[in-house]
Amino acid sequence: MRHGGEVRELASASIELENYEGRIERLRAGEDGQEIIRFSLWREGSRLPCPLELTEKELVTLLQAALRSGALSQGFYRMLRSDVEI
Repeated sequence: MRHGGEVRELASASIELENYEGRIERLRAGEDGQEIIRFSLWREGSRLPCPLELTEKELVTLLQAALRSGALSQGFYRMLRSDVEI
């Protein structure tokens, strides 16, 4: 989903992936200021226009970092927890 207008980062978390960086970012986007979550792949400070591909272990590590940094909220954690036994 693309959101037009200004995009402002509210919080982010990242992990190192060899020569790349995987990120989860909480952003305020669009004219209505909606908060969105972006999963992205970065290299040398630039976001790459390709998908972020992770192993399950890397995904868990990134999700943990995102919860600690506020890129993913405790509300997200509660919603996830209500659907799966964590």
